Amino acid sequence: MILALEAVRAHKFRSMMTIIGVMIGVGAVILINTIMDGFNEYVNSSIEKIGNNVIYVEKWGDGVDFDNLTDKERRRKNITMDEAMAIKQMCPLIKAVSPEKKSFNNVAQYGNKKFHNPDDFRGCWPELTVVTNRNVEYGRFIDDNDMRRKAMVTVIGPDVADVLFENRAEAVGKDIRINGYKYRVIGVQEHIDDLFNISENDFIYIPLTTFERLYPGVERVYLLCCAVSRAQFGEALDQVTNTLRRVRQVKPEEENNFSILTQDMFREEVTGITVTVQLAATAVACVGLMVGVIGVMNIMLVSVTQRTREIGVRKAIGAPRGNILFQFLIEAATLTGVGGLLGIMAGALLGFIITSILEWNYYLSPLWISLGVLVSMSTGLLAGIYPAWRAARVDPIVALRYE
Repeated sequence: MILALEAVRAHKFRSMMTIIGVMIGVGAVILINTIMDGFNEYVNSSIEKIGNNVIYVEKWGDGVDFDNLTDKERRRKNITMDEAMAIKQMCPLIKAVSPEKKSFNNVAQYGNKKFHNPDDFRGCWPELTVVTNRNVEYGRFIDDNDMRRKAMVTVIGPDVADVLFENRAEAVGKDIRINGYKYRVIGVQEHIDDLFNISENDFIYIPLTTFERLYPGVERVYLLCCAVSRAQFGEALDQVTNTLRRVRQVKPEEENNFSILTQDMFREEVTGITVTVQLAATAVACVGLMVGVIGVMNIMLVSVTQRTREIGVRKAIGAPRGNILFQFLIEAATLTGVGGLLGIMAGALLGFIITSILEWNYYLSPLWISLGVLVSMSTGLLAGIYPAWRAARVDPIVALRYE
């Protein structure tokens, strides 16, 4: 072992080039997977922030292709307030229900300042804060009294407050105009991070009863439901589905004439994409690692050739083949092991820098650290087996005559 380490130290430049080759390959694998794991953590935490065990009920699901709808799909009935009430009354595992109606192409104005939010002006129930698990930073949210009075009050998102007012706290108690109607601002919601550059901070909410009075022509309803617990989420989802089928008179053999989306569905869709990207990127990085393996093998073969006379001397004085084999394996494993450790540190550091710039969560999995060490050491052994075997088989008589 001492001889192997001495050989590594004696050929500094060659050893350094070998270490750098392995370091780049291992570092690329660690970097890619650190970034993708950080992205997955970011997605999971962002999804949790926009709801708490939420079930979304719509007429059609996200990403529907309206140009290719079947006649049956086109004839689907809108989600109605009757269905919201049915879920509230018939689904004991649903903690809260909040129907919403939307108005598009809206403008909010305070003085000479305007905020354009194309599709985020909504009428809702007071239960929305329970469903979305989101607090009001200043003021309060809509309550039952606002609903009964069909009050001209509004709760605005922090982005809206930032545009219309000097500071968010100042917004509470002020009168703003939305599409020409005057509303009293009673609250400003807390700020949460955007998800995929989709803002969750530019909403404007008013009581649903007020919305229906001002916009009687809007019929389409969006339902948000919240399960009582994560453990009972599946049962709650079944209750909502069965209730909607009953109210909408869907026959047992027919498919649902409504769409249900959950956080898990969205998470699985994103995870499926990221796993594919992660595997493809890791495969590309592994190509670089294989180049490193070939480089180690070539350098070890050169080392065997250059040290043929040394090997012959050692064998002539009685060194067994096993010692020669072990020496070259240790030399190869040392080079790749050091390269692997440096690669892990470099990949982890670059991953931290990149995820910090992108404002993603940083997560370095122990799995990838262990895998990096294992791969680098295995690389050394695999790359060193043939050169070590070749060195061990050198004929001492021939070796002593080698120049």
